[in-house]
Amino acid sequence: MFEPGDRVVVAVSGGPDSVCLLSALSRLNARLCLKIVVAHLDHGLRKGSAEDLAFVKKMSESSGFPFYSKTIVLNKTKLQASLEDFLRKKRYEFLLGVCKKTGSAKLALGHTKDDQAETVLMRVIRGSGLYGLSAILPKRQVKPGEVVRPLIEVSRDDVMDFLKKNGIRFRVDATNKEERFLRNKIRSRLLPLLEKEYNPNIKETLSRLALAVGADYELLQSQALNFFNKYTRRSGRRVSVSAESLKRLDISLRRLVLRNILGEIQGDLKKLGFEHWEEIDDLLFSRPVCSEVHLPNGVIVSKTGKSLDIFKR
Repeated sequence: MFEPGDRVVVAVSGGPDSVCLLSALSRLNARLCLKIVVAHLDHGLRKGSAEDLAFVKKMSESSGFPFYSKTIVLNKTKLQASLEDFLRKKRYEFLLGVCKKTGSAKLALGHTKDDQAETVLMRVIRGSGLYGLSAILPKRQVKPGEVVRPLIEVSRDDVMDFLKKNGIRFRVDATNKEERFLRNKIRSRLLPLLEKEYNPNIKETLSRLALAVGADYELLQSQALNFFNKYTRRSGRRVSVSAESLKRLDISLRRLVLRNILGEIQGDLKKLGFEHWEEIDDLLFSRPVCSEVHLPNGVIVSKTGKSLDIFKR
């Protein structure tokens, strides 16, 4: 995940996982020779969050690492998505902004095997395809660099053992137990039930599923990107893709190509459901020229003589 001399932003909330990540990287740094930058986002959800910020800042300074932070001021009346999704978006905006500001090519996150298992279950419950089941990839390309997750095959129990054995302090976020968030409900109720009644190794099983699906997804994604570069053209915010070439693709690859295009135009694909993909297929194969499919967020897929044109109104 790292090359000697890499400049790396490490996201540290103050909780056990991220504190473990920063501590481990610090201990390995004589060998890795990384230029570590610490970033902390205060979500502003509870009164004690300022103490988390102070804790992480002190930890960073004592290790000699540059420190960046930001505090979100929530206006819940203006939220366009769920609070969970909103905070995730703001977190990545901040962290990738720190990467850009510091010239860092890597962003290191403290996700563990337990997070992986929780995410797979959350995606299954909400409904997901191959991309969703790949869940938390160990490495993922983003602008301006790469997200890496060094602890993704490490259990939360092992994280806690490491912290205890080395006498490393961390903060406890009480909101992690609030069941208004689906992830917390899965962590506190569903996973323990599955472990007790169905499979004592369910976390390992789900983690391996995500890694296996992720490898398959990466292969398909490389083929989809090759197709995109060969058979699409862009004019402003409109993307045109050859209809006949799309028809020749297997359904899984065709939908991945379209997913990539829609992702560029729309950004957030969470409102796209299975029925939307079926409607686009029906447009491509069965409907007459000049027909349109209207997708969430004002995105339109239009059938012309030789192409599908995808744009945002």
